Amino acid sequence: MENGKKLTIIRNIIVAFSLYSKIPMPIFTWREEDMKHNLIFLPWVGIVIGLITTGLFFLKGLFTNIPMMAWVIIYSLIPIIITGGFHLDGFMDTEDALKSYKSKEEKLKILKDPHIGAFAIINLLVFAGIWLASMAVLTANGSIRDFILLSLIFVLSRCFSGITSISFKRAKNEGMLDMETKKAGKIDLVFLIIQLVFVLAFMVFINPCKAAVLILILILVTIIYKTKSYKEFGGVTGDTAGFYLCVSEESMLLTLSLLVVLINIWSQA
Repeated sequence: MENGKKLTIIRNIIVAFSLYSKIPMPIFTWREEDMKHNLIFLPWVGIVIGLITTGLFFLKGLFTNIPMMAWVIIYSLIPIIITGGFHLDGFMDTEDALKSYKSKEEKLKILKDPHIGAFAIINLLVFAGIWLASMAVLTANGSIRDFILLSLIFVLSRCFSGITSISFKRAKNEGMLDMETKKAGKIDLVFLIIQLVFVLAFMVFINPCKAAVLILILILVTIIYKTKSYKEFGGVTGDTAGFYLCVSEESMLLTLSLLVVLINIWSQA
């Protein structure tokens, strides 16, 4: 029985990484129970992104001949390479739906449409511009502690994404989010909250003031996300969850870069 439980947990981890990342995983036929707790391991994908990001910070010091802009692009590509742009797809679909200004039913249809519209591309360019600018500031002025905070942002956003996906009302009883969350229960929330507490504690240990501001920003983004999703779609979907994760990460990255700039100005005054 114990070995059976361990095997189920391992299969859940493999399914989670297969769904939320492009990291090669063993291939097997997925059973219903293999997807029951996969959201618990969503933050683990963030841990991988964070570890690579922090590791590259140390490598940056060894390869001083590489231009700063190259490092900015490398740092920015890490989440996309690891996830395969999985969440950006939801971001683009949600932007198309929101900018259509149609009824809830029609917006939900737009989310399912595999084609991309002009607003998706426009907002992706804006998103990329803000991300690259923020990353450039951090790359030029950030310390190792700032990059550890950045790395933890990828874990924190996924903890919140898992919690909101389970807790918030779903817009429809079909689709990927419904498949992922309909079997989820209190145990999933408990484990996600435990991971969240550890991440928050680590962030506070690294820098209490910056951590507090980043957490406040994430809470604000979460409140806006819930209000907007309920109003525009009648609840959350897999696409809006991807949208939320992208926006929450960028909001925290932008905030962190602004804090670095302000603190540098203050210290030089």
